Amino acid sequence: VVDAAAGVGKRDASIAGEAEGAGRGGVIAANKWDLVKERGPDFAKEFDERLRDALKFAEFAPIVHLSALTGERTERLLMLIDEVDAARRRQVTTGELNRVLKRATEVQAPSGVGRGSVHIRYGVQTGVAPPVFTLFTSRGIRLHFSYERFIRNRLREAFGFKGTPIRLKVRGR
Repeated sequence: VVDAAAGVGKRDASIAGEAEGAGRGGVIAANKWDLVKERGPDFAKEFDERLRDALKFAEFAPIVHLSALTGERTERLLMLIDEVDAARRRQVTTGELNRVLKRATEVQAPSGVGRGSVHIRYGVQTGVAPPVFTLFTSRGIRLHFSYERFIRNRLREAFGFKGTPIRLKVRGR
């Protein structure tokens, strides 16, 4: 919960960071929206941009502007919580996962940490709440952080995973 009138504080970022590190799903609730909504639609866009900038590690979490005092959008918050809970427990078949990985690697070839190329042979889902995917590669080296983000984004596009962090593990043959 973030105070919309005050903006994101260090404590808010710390709590969100702990939740992400623990693999918890989340919804960012910007409370007290009734105090700031008269600032116009541009304010909402700017607020969300500042919020995303301060909480870069929680880019997967949806944002809802609400007012606990008036009850405005509290139903939306409850719906999002249910959606995030379902996404955390979603299981993907190995076939579906590997089709998505194949399309992703055709668009952008994998890059690893260090020199040389790496090839993703296949992947399996090895956990839920949060979703964990183990990728078996040709060399067993870590993928570059930007490529891991690319894979996470492709998984979100294909399977949803709204509001939950996605963990990737890389193994050799």
